[in-house]
Amino acid sequence: MFYYLVRPLARLGTYLFFQKIYFANENRIPRDKPVILAINHPTGFMEPIIMAVLLKKALHFLVRGDFFSKKIYGALLRALHMIPIFRMRDTTGFSGVKSNFSTFEACYAGLKSGKIIMIFPEGRTVLEKRLRPLQRGLVRIAFGTLERYPELEDLYILPVGVNFTDGERPRGKVMINFGEPLSARSFYRNGAATEGDQLLEALAQAMAQNIIIVEDPADDGLAEQLLTLDRSERKEKLFPVVEDATDCLWREKNIANRINAMSLDEKTILKAQAEAYFKALKAAQTNDKAVASASTQFGLEQLLGLIPAYLGYVFGFLPAQLAYYIKHKQVRRLEYKMPVWACASWGAFLVYYLLWLALGAISGQWLILLLALIFGGFGWFSLYYFEHLGQWRNEQKFKGLEAKLQQQLQEQRQHLLPFIQNQ
Repeated sequence: MFYYLVRPLARLGTYLFFQKIYFANENRIPRDKPVILAINHPTGFMEPIIMAVLLKKALHFLVRGDFFSKKIYGALLRALHMIPIFRMRDTTGFSGVKSNFSTFEACYAGLKSGKIIMIFPEGRTVLEKRLRPLQRGLVRIAFGTLERYPELEDLYILPVGVNFTDGERPRGKVMINFGEPLSARSFYRNGAATEGDQLLEALAQAMAQNIIIVEDPADDGLAEQLLTLDRSERKEKLFPVVEDATDCLWREKNIANRINAMSLDEKTILKAQAEAYFKALKAAQTNDKAVASASTQFGLEQLLGLIPAYLGYVFGFLPAQLAYYIKHKQVRRLEYKMPVWACASWGAFLVYYLLWLALGAISGQWLILLLALIFGGFGWFSLYYFEHLGQWRNEQKFKGLEAKLQQQLQEQRQHLLPFIQNQ
């Protein structure tokens, strides 16, 4: 029950936290069949949140066992459909690993009953555009289920790719694509290690097809710069926030693939051009989108929106700043910054509204709660308003540059465009 109570709130928070979520090909999940979702893991726990709130069917997922060390946390996590999995490198040691027997039994039984279980087969969280080697835990669960229930017709493993445009901050975009399901029984004959290796190899290839992969870490900076150019070229609708589309994913994946295929000399030249351009942008205090198309309007309509936008900003200032403080002061690992920021924001605003509700109940003035809801709507509006205003300011800075410098930036950009356009 707790899962179904939390999910609508988390869905609302997710819709506000991201500009756009491309959630494509969910219909590839086999209906009324045991399914394991195999998903990459670039952030601490943002992927399971997004998947849980957007999937039509309830989701169960494996989580690091040391998070369950305190009873109250364990009870809360289990109520949210989380299943502990213990690893030697965590603080649990051998005693924790022994507990995996009950975890595997829970997975077997859950899959037999047709549940969807999500697994992060990489076994680690790293914010990068790469797929790490897959661990054998997934094979043990898949083959173990077929061994325990030989009458089970089949078990399907669905490769899923999650790609963030910015895995550190809010208001970015996410591209999620479901691949074609793999039949576990087509690999399983007697549970031999070689059969498991074949399954993992096929799964790694299937997952890689849905993930933007930059093979050489030395090319990460170049990839981000070229992807920034491509995003400035795209024309994306603000609404709906969640859209079943893969165009953006394939565009970005193609750019990464082209970088991977380049020779060292070609990369060296391209890196020098890209670095010079983005260094010039920084010096001019503008951005690539302003150079690409300085067409953002700020007229009477935008001016009239200034008051509600600022009212919404002021209304939500305290909980928003509390969430930012928690992220800034309490989180060190890059992979956890965005998910902690998201959850802290949702928790802070939930408590904030409960206080407004209590104030309305104590005073008997329910108009207070109505005003809080209205100002909350202004706060949602302010997200879009200040993004629009920020881009308009960047464009004004670009237009305020000397004509020679404007032309120089445009020419630098034109030299880079053929790389992202010839896809």
